[in-house]
Amino acid sequence: MESLLQDKEQRQPQTIDEEYALWKKNSTSMYDFVSETKLGWPSMAIEWLPTPDISLERQELLVGTLTDKDEVDESVDKTNYLKFCKLDYPSGGKNALKVFKKFAHDGEINRIKVNPFDKNLIATINDSSVVSIFDRKQGLIATLNNAHSEEDAFGLSFNKKQKNLLLSGATDGKCVLWDIEKGKKVEEKQIHSKVINGIEFSYLNPNMFVSVSDDYQIITNDIRTLNKNQSQISVKAPSIFNTLALSPFSQHLLACAGEDTMVHLFDLRYMANGKALHQMAGHEGNITNLEFANYEDGVLASSGEDRKMIYWDITKIGNEQTQDDAEDGVPEKIFVHGGHRSSINDFSLHPSIPWLTASTEEENYTQIYRPTKKITDSEWMGNID
Repeated sequence: MESLLQDKEQRQPQTIDEEYALWKKNSTSMYDFVSETKLGWPSMAIEWLPTPDISLERQELLVGTLTDKDEVDESVDKTNYLKFCKLDYPSGGKNALKVFKKFAHDGEINRIKVNPFDKNLIATINDSSVVSIFDRKQGLIATLNNAHSEEDAFGLSFNKKQKNLLLSGATDGKCVLWDIEKGKKVEEKQIHSKVINGIEFSYLNPNMFVSVSDDYQIITNDIRTLNKNQSQISVKAPSIFNTLALSPFSQHLLACAGEDTMVHLFDLRYMANGKALHQMAGHEGNITNLEFANYEDGVLASSGEDRKMIYWDITKIGNEQTQDDAEDGVPEKIFVHGGHRSSINDFSLHPSIPWLTASTEEENYTQIYRPTKKITDSEWMGNID
């Protein structure tokens, strides 16, 4: 028995490169589509552009560069860019991602968001807390600054119900509401005592937004009374949360995650004690990004410093499992993408093609993939049974 266990341990991948080789070998059976492209510089942010016609093969996405200011080779372009990329889906293969347009950008791009009312308008926030507005055809059309201190910023969210409203949150703990059409600040508020790690407008309530911070607070606000203290509801979090996501299907469902490696699910109506409805285990390091899918109620994705991208289906919480299934994790963990060789900086779920995902890591690699229907389609699995 001991020798069998030793053989099994020897067969397990011991290094990141070995793990990647094993993932690559098995990828044809795990994905309906997978592509990996090495870009010139790493990216902190990635975002799909909405597709006008999903029957078209061409898909487009945005990446922001993170150049090395200390690069000594003068022949290397150290300018940061907002890059427009394209790929053919599903016919594209390895190295399918191609840059077809780019605009010079002031500073490193920490977040990218597309205006839900006009996909030609794009907002970014940089490492000096400056918000930039780009037009797909014209390039930079507005710079929104002089509101935050000149430090890193990672909070950026468009209002999903009210046109032209944009929120930013930064290291100074301040949130700022902008009107991008007028190019000016509408309101600002000091809501956290430390860096704001994430801020997001509700999909269903046009006035509500939620933020998380290094100060252990989850704060819910109303933009109609942003300058009044009574509009703010603050709850102490069980951990420092790096990221949050609000459900597009349920107004009260909030997901948060961060340093304790767990994904926490909250009901915004019952948060007085800061206790989560449920916690999901699967990551082995800091979780840095969360996103609810807009194509299926209950589907949530997370990524982090452990190089993992995990898809969850919270409708499966509490489902019975066989012993073999239980060894793979909780029933709501439906798929783990393990193709990255360094920490995942950001990911984006395609807005109109279910399960198609783009993610980017600390190294220069960007991956695009879609898990096979054998994994994502419960009806397909039911027919097999």
